[in-house]
Amino acid sequence: MKLILFVLQKFLKLSLVFFIFFIWIKFFSKSLWLSIFVSTIATIIIEMISFMFSKKNKNKNSLKLSEKENAENMFLSLSTNSSYLNFFLNLTQTRHTNSSKKKGYIVINHRDNSKVILYPFLQLKKISLNDVLEITSNISKESPDKLVITCFDYEKEVISFIRNFNFEIIVLDRFETYSLLYKEYDFYPEITMKYKKEGKLTFKDLLAFSFNKARTKGYIFASIILFITSFFVKLNIYYCIISSILLLFALISYTNPKYNLQQNKEII
Repeated sequence: MKLILFVLQKFLKLSLVFFIFFIWIKFFSKSLWLSIFVSTIATIIIEMISFMFSKKNKNKNSLKLSEKENAENMFLSLSTNSSYLNFFLNLTQTRHTNSSKKKGYIVINHRDNSKVILYPFLQLKKISLNDVLEITSNISKESPDKLVITCFDYEKEVISFIRNFNFEIIVLDRFETYSLLYKEYDFYPEITMKYKKEGKLTFKDLLAFSFNKARTKGYIFASIILFITSFFVKLNIYYCIISSILLLFALISYTNPKYNLQQNKEII
């Protein structure tokens, strides 16, 4: 099923790119087959560039506005709960029964004898290099294969710094923790405290709403209608322009990880 879903997603993405090129090449060329050929070559080139770029750039997951708000409130609620470790223990035990609570962290022993440490760092600040050093010192006696640190946020230098250790370290901010742990395990902390809501939407919020994956179908449908209409009316360049823009919006909505969640492996 995962393979079929991957193929379908890839097909839709390539189709969107293809039709963006096809609309304009067909507008300037009367040859249907030439338009198809050139559009296909251009699509292949774009896909190759996209593949190379995606390997070099791993974007953060993002959430819908309501989920983002929940992530903020859940972190705040856990940070004020003295029994927060019990929540993380119960979360891990939904899949990993051989989990235990230690002083300040959770130890997960897998069947393949690998050991994972889940370390909640629930301070309302960005985790620093010194914080990471202190955490690794606290869990050094465990000799883990992987350390997962959940935190409010982290300094940019932390991501490169954690590569220096001889075991894998993953640092998750409050939003990544929500999407990769709470949402993945379908296990959420109770919200006991809430941030005061902001009344105004920001430009980033508007972009997140406009380019969410749920809008893809609408953009594609509107683009197809305009493209078909362009064959029957004069001055059809305007229809081609709008159709291309809508397809571009559909492509961004469908593929851009900044506005859509994507998970490649199990965290813990």
